[in-house]
Amino acid sequence: MKRSSTTGIRSRLTAAGLFFIALFIVLGLRAFQLQILEGAKLKRLGERQHLKELVIQPKRGTILDRSAEPLALSLEGQSVYVRPQRLKGAEAAGHALAQILGMEVSEVSRRLNSNKPFVWLKRKVTPKEAERVEALNIDGVEIYPEPDRYYPQGQLAGHVIGFVGRDSQALEGVELHYDAVLRGESGSSRVERDALGRRVLVQGVEELRIPPGSDIQLTLDTSIQHLAEKELEAVAVKYRAKGGIAVVVEPFTGEILALANYPFFNPNNFTAQAAQQRRNRAVTDSFEPGSTFKAVLAAAALEEGVVSQDDLFFCENGKYPFAGKVIHDSHAYGWLPFSKIIQHSSNIGATKVAEKLNKQRYFKYIEKFGFGRPTGIDLPGEPPGLVRPVDKWAPIDLATHSFGQGISVTPVQLAMAYAAIANGGILMRPFIVRRAFGPDGQVLWENQPRVVRRVVSEKTARSMTNILKGVVGGGGTGGMAAVDGFEVAGKTGTAQKADQVRGGYAAKKRVASFIGFAPADDPRLVMLVIIDEPEVNVYGGVVAAPAFRAIAGGALRRLGVAPDKLDSQPSPVSRESAAPQLERKSGPVGQKADGASEVPDFVGLSLREAVAKARELKLRVELRGTGYVVEQSPSAGANAAKIGALTLNLQG
Repeated sequence: MKRSSTTGIRSRLTAAGLFFIALFIVLGLRAFQLQILEGAKLKRLGERQHLKELVIQPKRGTILDRSAEPLALSLEGQSVYVRPQRLKGAEAAGHALAQILGMEVSEVSRRLNSNKPFVWLKRKVTPKEAERVEALNIDGVEIYPEPDRYYPQGQLAGHVIGFVGRDSQALEGVELHYDAVLRGESGSSRVERDALGRRVLVQGVEELRIPPGSDIQLTLDTSIQHLAEKELEAVAVKYRAKGGIAVVVEPFTGEILALANYPFFNPNNFTAQAAQQRRNRAVTDSFEPGSTFKAVLAAAALEEGVVSQDDLFFCENGKYPFAGKVIHDSHAYGWLPFSKIIQHSSNIGATKVAEKLNKQRYFKYIEKFGFGRPTGIDLPGEPPGLVRPVDKWAPIDLATHSFGQGISVTPVQLAMAYAAIANGGILMRPFIVRRAFGPDGQVLWENQPRVVRRVVSEKTARSMTNILKGVVGGGGTGGMAAVDGFEVAGKTGTAQKADQVRGGYAAKKRVASFIGFAPADDPRLVMLVIIDEPEVNVYGGVVAAPAFRAIAGGALRRLGVAPDKLDSQPSPVSRESAAPQLERKSGPVGQKADGASEVPDFVGLSLREAVAKARELKLRVELRGTGYVVEQSPSAGANAAKIGALTLNLQG
């Protein structure tokens, strides 16, 4: 019996021992699995539950204009969030919060009853709203501080500056292009939280300090920008236009002084405006330049030596068959010298100049002036424009390209091409940001003027300046762009718009433009004004030229440029056609500074028109030849009282 009992006890002890050995082996294997095989994974899961990585965005840098006026600032905003699982009395809280935050009760209730552990209730609330929410003292509803971008000038230069989203994500303009500079380097800190998600303060943990982003200074002058925007709006309203663009650039450096778009865009309220209205069309859109492109043709022809300023071209009395089409002029011109073709904007004359130049040489200068490729301006979204390779040109393209049809350019491209004429033949890269500053105010880097290439010689550029001065002050189509006290060189443009539905050109849609520089012989600015789809009048010389005059006059005063004509006459009164003006600015016979009458410009008039004009002005005339006036002696502007007779040479 004893032996049997002892054997039973030993068996039970052995079994228990084996059980515990097996248990320890299982626990050991499980511990090995959890700590060794799955240790890293489980550690990550635990940290995910109890540790929260808090990403801290630095304060975004400030954007300044060229005079250090702030255009974009970073302030500390406040947002309201809710933890639905901790919330009690959601219905009562919903009504109170909806009233304070100006939200629908149904929307607030939906968010308060969400299954998510964290829900934004309203981002970027006002200080007063935040104060009233805190006063409610509702458990589960809290205020979170986050950076808020503010644009103190409102809509001023809104398309240029761009904007950032709610999470400081750059979306447009300078904000986007220079996001890495303005944003700086973000930081992160791990914070331990309890089961309810509350932050646990651990001894020795210090607040993470992140240096702010860098400030940047633009080349924009806010005074010139404001003037440009004001004039664009006035012209667009007056002529019931779809929109407008103004580009003002310093020709010798490529600095953008103003870049305006109408309708305007306010980055403080970007969600209320459509993407189309937020687009910086001065950079992103292409258009057919129309007659403003004749300056490119003229510069190419002069540079290649195929024409001189006095070469005569017969303009076919307004109709010219070419490549199976008929080229038309707005007026029936006969013989015109090369310079008058540009001044009076003759399409037929431009076509004949292009024939002498030929398409290969013309295409070479189109490319040299920068068309068909981006300018490299430091703003997002710039396209290359549309210039087809010369081997793809149809026979009619030589003619249409000579007066700016069938080719698309951006406003900035066209402005920089004219800047090359203004500065003596050098194509410059445009830029809008001058420099960047570190948090300590030290200059980190600067944008320097950069030459792209020489386009034409200084001699050709001077000749083109003289021709373009005649467009404004010599009886050309741009008389209404004249600025009191300054000589202006420029060119008008009136281009048809393509019909996107039916193909070809729209019957009534036009783009009116004027581009020029002043003072003509020592230019401080080049400016392009574009008015899109004006209804009351469509001609660039009537619609866009007066806006150029107003903006340029104010900009020159802002830049401190002294007038170069002390005896200047008032600018011409408004005219309702952009036809070539053969009268002097102040009337059929202008008044000189000493009160004497001036001889008007007769070049381009027919024999009958010349005789009628001379009879009206009581001038004795000697006529030589028949057809159209190609030369007069004395020239326009001479003292009418001191001439015996006016000699007119006619041809054609």
